[in-house]
Amino acid sequence: MNKAEPLITQLFSIRNQYGKKFSKQKLKLLKAISREKLKRKKELQSWYDILLFFLAYPDNRSVYQFASQALRQLQSYIQLHESIKDRLFNSGITHTNLCAAFSFEIVKWLRKKHPKDIWLSSFEADDEQIQSILSVVMPKVESEILQDANSDWKSWLKRSLKKGEDLLDRLIAIFDETNIRPEVKDELWGAIGVNVEINFSSHLCLPRSLFTPYHHRSLIRKNFIHQTANVKFKKVILKQPEAEQIIECGRMILVRQLREIDPISFTAPPFVSYYQLPRGLSIALTGMIPERRHPIDSYMGYLVFKNGLPVAYAASWILFDSGRIGLNVFPSYRGGESQYIFEQVLKLHSKVYHLNRFSVDPYQLGKENSDGIQSGSFWVYYHAGFRPILKEQKQIAETEALKIQSIKGYRSPASVLSKLADSRMEIILKKRAVKFDAAELSLAYARILKDDYNNNRRFAEEPSFIKLARLLQIKNYYEEKLQFILRNWCVLLLSNEQELRHNEKLKKILKKLFELKAFGPEEEYISSLQQAKELKRLLEKIVKDHIGQHM
Repeated sequence: MNKAEPLITQLFSIRNQYGKKFSKQKLKLLKAISREKLKRKKELQSWYDILLFFLAYPDNRSVYQFASQALRQLQSYIQLHESIKDRLFNSGITHTNLCAAFSFEIVKWLRKKHPKDIWLSSFEADDEQIQSILSVVMPKVESEILQDANSDWKSWLKRSLKKGEDLLDRLIAIFDETNIRPEVKDELWGAIGVNVEINFSSHLCLPRSLFTPYHHRSLIRKNFIHQTANVKFKKVILKQPEAEQIIECGRMILVRQLREIDPISFTAPPFVSYYQLPRGLSIALTGMIPERRHPIDSYMGYLVFKNGLPVAYAASWILFDSGRIGLNVFPSYRGGESQYIFEQVLKLHSKVYHLNRFSVDPYQLGKENSDGIQSGSFWVYYHAGFRPILKEQKQIAETEALKIQSIKGYRSPASVLSKLADSRMEIILKKRAVKFDAAELSLAYARILKDDYNNNRRFAEEPSFIKLARLLQIKNYYEEKLQFILRNWCVLLLSNEQELRHNEKLKKILKKLFELKAFGPEEEYISSLQQAKELKRLLEKIVKDHIGQHM
């Protein structure tokens, strides 16, 4: 009989229960399980998850120290047994391997940062497609050899390897040296489907200079959230190595979970800010390097750490004083203080970025996202004060909330959660908050394109781009980053050309905003946009005129 399985099940059931009685039980079970030789994948994964949970939410120093010791023991055990490593393939556990396709920037970063831990595995595209894509990416003079069967792509690349390089290095170099726009490069790399194998050779945790372990007497449940209204945030001035470690933690935890988000993939140390909170909690905010920024709103990322461990992440899309936001808690840490964490995320964003409204997209709630349904993410947002925007979903939510309150053990079925995910949600902190975002501007742009330009994008954009640059007296408008921004704004703004042409203050504001977006700090762009009342009024009018939304 397998002794470990019932012990792990019992420990999991009390992992988030606190008090002397439970602390003793946890230590007893921890010691008993650590003596067992675990072999089954499910047991090993559950044991790993429980140990991570205890490091994030320990009862006391004894539990914390024993969990740390047991985790080191487990990692050494995995490292020494190839059969165990094979069983845990693609689990993301330290000292195991994972194989998947990731973005060009992440593969390039991994190859530079951990050259011995990443190698080429396979390609999803066939040779003909790879040869075709490389012909586009490589300089014309070099790619001629690939035409008319003079040489196949793999043989040619191998012939051009530098000393110490392999095929993965050569592919990275070719894509790195091309002058194709970053987002096009991403798509071409993705079309090749470069599967890499990665070995996770080290445990993920921030340096002790950035956190102090917190021991729990209890967990803050959702009905106690409002007792934490006056939580203070302490901003930590980061040294470059500390910022780099935060970025590494964020990227590697996402890779382990087969995920990526742009503000973590495309950030850099100068664009990371870090805040310490009570209860062992800390939050890193990340902005993107200028060439990766969105032209109108600001796409910002965040990472949540608990006792130095990355426990959650997501992003926000900020426009004026409104932000679309989400929350993703990693599976190992569910059952902890997810609700409390999200409330602190909202408060920090509200304070740092001066936001007065938050909204959540259907995907975050579970639309076309099974993880959102399984985790019941709708209720995390609902208990934080968010409400569905559509009337039908608002009524369903009210009915379900009453059932949860009155029927012990009731959980909303997946069919109901799927229906609730059909509406965006919002929470309004101040009534004067902007009630549109980039999604509404996208709809307005599409309507302008159809009504005024017969859906001819080139005909709409080319003259508008030049006209806007001249109106704003931007002399360096052909600079790549600035041109990208102007091209994305021009059709929208010139749909109300007369107001723009005769408003000198508005033109001055726009010129400053575009320069900040292209070259300056994203936080300063957000702040300057919030002060641009004339622009806010103009965009509200454009949205109202073209999609009929009353602001």
